[in-house]
Amino acid sequence: MSAPRTSRAEAIRTVLQRHGTDAVYVASTGYVSRAVAAEAGPEHVVFYMQGSMGLAPAIGLGMALASDRTVVVLNGDGALLMSLGTTHTVRDRAPAGRYFHYVLDNGMHESVGGQPCAPLEPSYPGVTEVFPITRDGKPPRVPIAPLDNTAQVRAFLAGR
Repeated sequence: MSAPRTSRAEAIRTVLQRHGTDAVYVASTGYVSRAVAAEAGPEHVVFYMQGSMGLAPAIGLGMALASDRTVVVLNGDGALLMSLGTTHTVRDRAPAGRYFHYVLDNGMHESVGGQPCAPLEPSYPGVTEVFPITRDGKPPRVPIAPLDNTAQVRAFLAGR
């Protein structure tokens, strides 16, 4: 029996509410970044990793190790599978209580055409929670330029 699915938007809102505005968020490639941008208000600091297939957990780990901030990674199932070995590094190295990794599982590589991907297990080392999600439609583009986004996140991590 498979887990009940929630909307992508609802899963993202759950994570944002769970961790609040004191955390820095890392949004994985494509539709995940776009969907997080649609849900996160200006009070949330989000590093949008558009085009970084599979790298968001490692980037988030680096942020967590280099700062005292709580880091929350929102990843897609296809992106997780592209760099699955990172989960073990996260398990072994992430600061306890300051690094969280959520996976939005819609069973496909949605950003690149909706091709099916291998089904996920219910849990993985280094993954806080897997949210089975529905496809909510095409989220709007991320409304911040990459250089501005980088500057905003660096300032937040530095405590400015």
